[in-house]
Amino acid sequence: MNTWRKTLVAAMATVVLVGSITACSGDKQNGDSGTAESTGKLRLLGPASANKYIKFDDREKYPVWKEIDKMLDEAGLDLDYELVPNEQYDVVIKTRMASGQDLPDIVNISRLDNTTVLNLAKQGVIQDLNPLIEKYSNGNIKKMYDTEFPYARKSTTSPDGKMYWFSNLHKKTYQEKDPAPVSLTMLIRNDWLTKLNLPVPSTAQEYVDTLKQFRENDANGNGLKDEILSYDPGLFSGSIAQWFGLGSDITAVDVENKKVVSPWYQEGIKDYFRYMQELVKEGVLDTSLIGASGEQRTQKMTENKVASLSDYNLATYNEPLIKGGGEYLPLMPLKAADGIDPAAQLEPEFLVWQKYAITKDCKDVEAAIKFFDMIYSEQYADLLYWGIEGLTYKTDDSGAKVFINKGPDEELAKSGQVTGQKLFGDTVFPRVQFANLEFELASVPKYKADNELEILNYKPYFVNMNHIYLAIPDDKQLERKTKILTNLSTYSTELATKIALGQKSLDDWDQYMAELKKLGLDELLEIDQQLLDRYNSIK
Repeated sequence: MNTWRKTLVAAMATVVLVGSITACSGDKQNGDSGTAESTGKLRLLGPASANKYIKFDDREKYPVWKEIDKMLDEAGLDLDYELVPNEQYDVVIKTRMASGQDLPDIVNISRLDNTTVLNLAKQGVIQDLNPLIEKYSNGNIKKMYDTEFPYARKSTTSPDGKMYWFSNLHKKTYQEKDPAPVSLTMLIRNDWLTKLNLPVPSTAQEYVDTLKQFRENDANGNGLKDEILSYDPGLFSGSIAQWFGLGSDITAVDVENKKVVSPWYQEGIKDYFRYMQELVKEGVLDTSLIGASGEQRTQKMTENKVASLSDYNLATYNEPLIKGGGEYLPLMPLKAADGIDPAAQLEPEFLVWQKYAITKDCKDVEAAIKFFDMIYSEQYADLLYWGIEGLTYKTDDSGAKVFINKGPDEELAKSGQVTGQKLFGDTVFPRVQFANLEFELASVPKYKADNELEILNYKPYFVNMNHIYLAIPDDKQLERKTKILTNLSTYSTELATKIALGQKSLDDWDQYMAELKKLGLDELLEIDQQLLDRYNSIK
C-alpha cells in the first residue's frame, strides 16, 4: 500500500460522523429516455456550496434549475446527489478515494493534487476518459475540448497521454471573437493627479517623480508625508518588474516565443533593482508592507495613504476602502530602461481548473458520458454562467450579453435572479463559461475601460498564471521541481528583497548567480521548458 494511501486510510478512522446532503431527483422515471443498456441512474459526490443564501436544497424554486431539470429529462438521466458540507469535503474525499470502496459514479476530486489523482488512475480507481468519449459521446465533449477550448486538453492530458478528469472551462472574448485578457498593472491615484494638476506619468522616471510630488504636496491633506507605494520587491509579480521586461515569477512563460525564462537571467534585472533602490531611498516605497498581510495593506488603503499599487486594471474594490473617497487610474506599461520594451502582465483569457472523474464503480458509463455531454453543451453553458434571458441577463445594443442584477446573494435569492453558477457550480456540476468583456467595461469608469481596450493587443507581455501553460509533470519531474523550489523560492525572495533595500550589493552579482544555480534554477528552467514544449505539442 502506498504511503499516501496508508495516511488517508488512517485519517478515515478519525472521522466519526460526516454530515451529508443527499437529494434524489425523484421526478424522473427510470429508463424513460435511456436505452436497454443504460438506465440513466448516476450517483454523484461533491462539496455543497458554502453560499448561505442560495442553496442547492432550494433549487426547485429557481427558474434556472427548472431548465437544467428539463435537460436532465431529455438526456434520460436520474441523478442522486451526495453533497458534503464544504468544510468537511477535504477529509471525506481523501478517505473515500483512498479506501477505493463504495465510490460514486461521478466524483469531484478537485481537492486532490495531481500526484494523488494520477496514483488513483494507476490503481484503476478512476477511468481513462478518452475511450469512453470515443464510444459514447454525442460530440459535445469533443466540440468543447477541441474547438471552443482547445487548450483544455493540453492542461488535462497526463504524462501517459490519457485524460482522467473533466474540468471547469472558461474563456472571455470581446465582440464575440477577440480574446480578452485583463491586465495587472500599476494603479495610481487619479484624484490626486487632478488635485495637484499633475500629468499622468508616461515613463518609469516620471512615475517616481509623481510619487515624490504626492508626498511633498500633501496629496491626502493630513499634513504628513505619508503617501506611499504599496509594492513587494521580493516577488516579480508586481507590475513594475514587467516594465523592465522581466517575467512574473522565478520561472515564467514567454508565451509569444514559447520559452521559459527567469527574471534573474534577463537583461533588465539589475536596472530593476536600481530602480527599487531609488524608490526606497526617496521614501515612497513603504518597506513596512514588504511581506505584510493583506490586512495591513488594507489598513493603509483605508487611511488614504496608498498612492499607488499593483492590481487588476478593472478593479473597483479598492476605491470604497478609501476614507474620504478616491479613484485609481490604471497605467500602461512604462518605459524604464534603454533597449528594453516594457511588458504588460496579463491574466489569460482562458482558464482550466477543477477535476471531475468517473470512478471504477460507475455502473452506467454511457449515462456518465451523457451527463458530461449535457455539461459541455452551449445551452448548459448559457444557463450556468448567464442564467435566464430577461431574468438574469439581457442583450445590449451591440449584441453582447450583460447581467441584469449583480446585487448581493441575499437579494438574488429573494428575487430568483440566480444563475447556475451561484446555485450549483463547483458542486458536482462543472462550470462552462463563455464570458464577455463588454459587461465588465460597462461596469467600470471610462478611464479604466479605455485602459483595458488599449491593453488587449499589447505586446510584449507575460502572464500571471504561468502554470496553466505547463503540461502535467511526470513523477520524476514533479519530485525534482518540489525539491528545488523548497529552498530556491525562499532564497530568491530574500535575495530580491535585500538587494531592493540596499542590504546586499549589486557588486556581488556573480556570487548570487552561483548560489541560484547551486539551488537548481537552471534545472528548474529545463524542466519547465520540457513541460511547456509538451503542452504545445498536445493537439
